Amino acid sequence: MSKKNNKQSISQSEAKILNILWDDFPLDGKQIAEKLKTTSWSFVTIKTLINRLLNKGFLSYEKEGRRYLYQSTISKKQYLKSENKQFLDRMYGGSISGLFASFSDHEKMSKDELEEIKSIISQMENDL
Repeated sequence: MSKKNNKQSISQSEAKILNILWDDFPLDGKQIAEKLKTTSWSFVTIKTLINRLLNKGFLSYEKEGRRYLYQSTISKKQYLKSENKQFLDRMYGGSISGLFASFSDHEKMSKDELEEIKSIISQMENDL
């Protein structure tokens, strides 16, 4: 059962749940909690986060006996594409060059990072 994804953003805590389910699915609540054992979250907190993601439409579940098996309704790639576009639109008016200009003003990039960016741009040009 799932609800339609309504394009809401997710919190950092909810993102931890999604990252687990993007890597390994379907999982029940106890399996998700086991993968989060390094956090100080209680099982109740984890179930609350799962329910929030269900209500936002980012998770679906199948009932298997007494267990509920959860999985993401959106791929990591799809989610990041949507979040990146919203961020770019909100902060830079949709301008990718504005984003890069901001980084050049505030962040020092290594030669390797610049070469990687050049390679990405070159690939984008080839795809036109």
